[in-house]
Amino acid sequence: MQSYRLRRRKGMTTVALILVVAFFVILPLGLLGFEFARYTLLCNQLRSVTDAATLSGTAALASSPPGYTYTQLHDLAMDVAIQTFEQNSVLTTSFGKKNVIANRNTGKALGTPALNTAHLNFTLLDQNGKEVANGSKDAVTLRLQAIYSDKPVFSSAILNIGPIETASAVSDGGLPQLDLFLCFDVSGSMDDQTPINLVKRYWNPGTNTVEYGLVSTGKSIYDTFKPVDTGTGLNAVPPQNLYYGAYGGATGNATPYIFSESPYPAGNKMQFLRGNQFPYAAGSIPGLPAATVYPPGALVPEQGWPPGNYDPNNPLNLKGNGVDPNAQANGFTDLVVPVPSVGTYDFSKYETCVEASRGNMESDAICLQSQGGKKINPKLPPRQAGYYNAYWSQVEKVVDPIAAARLAATNFFYTMNVSSNAHFGLSAFSDAPGSSPTSAWATTDAKCDPQWKAAGTANFPVPLIALDQSKSNFDEANDAINGKGVVLPLRPTGKTNIADSLHSAILELTDKSKYRPRAKKAIILFTDGVPNLPVDPATAEAAAFKEANLANSKSIPIYTIGLSQNAVVKPKEDKFLGDNKGGSGKGIAYISGNNAIYVAVTKSADLNKAFQTIARSLVVLQ
Repeated sequence: MQSYRLRRRKGMTTVALILVVAFFVILPLGLLGFEFARYTLLCNQLRSVTDAATLSGTAALASSPPGYTYTQLHDLAMDVAIQTFEQNSVLTTSFGKKNVIANRNTGKALGTPALNTAHLNFTLLDQNGKEVANGSKDAVTLRLQAIYSDKPVFSSAILNIGPIETASAVSDGGLPQLDLFLCFDVSGSMDDQTPINLVKRYWNPGTNTVEYGLVSTGKSIYDTFKPVDTGTGLNAVPPQNLYYGAYGGATGNATPYIFSESPYPAGNKMQFLRGNQFPYAAGSIPGLPAATVYPPGALVPEQGWPPGNYDPNNPLNLKGNGVDPNAQANGFTDLVVPVPSVGTYDFSKYETCVEASRGNMESDAICLQSQGGKKINPKLPPRQAGYYNAYWSQVEKVVDPIAAARLAATNFFYTMNVSSNAHFGLSAFSDAPGSSPTSAWATTDAKCDPQWKAAGTANFPVPLIALDQSKSNFDEANDAINGKGVVLPLRPTGKTNIADSLHSAILELTDKSKYRPRAKKAIILFTDGVPNLPVDPATAEAAAFKEANLANSKSIPIYTIGLSQNAVVKPKEDKFLGDNKGGSGKGIAYISGNNAIYVAVTKSADLNKAFQTIARSLVVLQ
């Protein structure tokens, strides 16, 4: 009996112990396990919502709507991310405007939120992970930190885990890495659609002043000279190469116009009509009397010179100094572009454009000197400093199609910079591609013509901007296209050597010291024609196809944009540049493969759309 009572007491003790363990150990552990599982679920759901918000924000950034500034795009990305976050939920809490508070990259992160509330902290990062401000062109990553506070289900004295539990998640939306190389055609035909006036400027003894005769007016360079289908190297902007206009025949112009200083035709009796002060020592021209020496101008050496047929010793001599202004019915001294007036600079008359282009509108004294020192032609508006720069600045804006091409390329760089983590390279090419950022066209440095250095000289850029692993080269590429400081914008120069430019691009994109291992590579080739160098068109085309095959073997697509300025060249471009879609040939894009496409346009106004089509094809979120 005593043994029974003892066993009974032990049993009761065991039951009590079990109850104590169950209540004070197993139950808390079970509740703790439940809360841990619930918290893990909360963290996972918060991370999923944060990832979705970051992805949608990055997608908005990558879409880069046209016309948006960097700041507007960054604001849009954060707006879209917030909206996506607000459309989701975690556990039993639905998010919305009332319980989501966002810090939009202010540099002051939000801390622990109130119960059932989320704090969103946005940060923009550059390619090195450094924080950058809204509107920075270097932003390539959108980082979102989400912090959310909830209440545990079993918060009590038994399970002392506090009245609030806080979860956080961080997500990075990385833009795709792209290493891009633009091969940009600056051959001489790249301004052939520019309307021009050909003018003969001469001394008229009858009126005792300088006169101007229109030789051709209002037509484009192409329609004026009617060159071969690949265009002409005569240009509206320096280097103008005006002597190119003199040569007719199958390889020249169907409608020749004789530049006064051209060596053709032989014994040209208009030579030196451009200016009275020859670019030679006085008296060194056989058969011509010594010219009166006029001081050189400040803007160009011939600034202030009278016409070459002005005879200071006998102003009534129509053929002063032996120069005959009437020797060629189709002879001209100046090619000027009709441009809109700007500010106080009046370009409504072609006579003003002639004098402004020479620097003679800077002051009354300079203009009077250029007009023989007697009187100024009354057709000219009042003189003022700045006319020279104002005229040439206006020409740069209207020269067609290269002005539109520069703008389209600039917009393309902008789009790629905001919608991807892009590094840029640039190869401008004509007779040959550039070899450095300061490369200049080697054929001539004469602004007006190699036969007339008196109009001044300049370096005409044909740059190479190399890839760089450490930076995007966004500014460098844009400056090379549009000019900066004393460096001129890209402008028409010589012939079309596509193969060598493609080869330069492939070398850059396969140089391990320059490309990024994770980056997608691509070449964008823009041209307004078909190649005619090296050697001849057939050799040039074969060389370009060889480079396309090399690009294919390196998994580098060559996206092509062809601008056809006349109906004859379009089928040639389609065949040479095509991707074998929509009737285009098996050209550069097709041979390079790797999903490269060809975009054909016939108007410079469509170039921006063409470049943006390439941009959309390149951008894929990672």
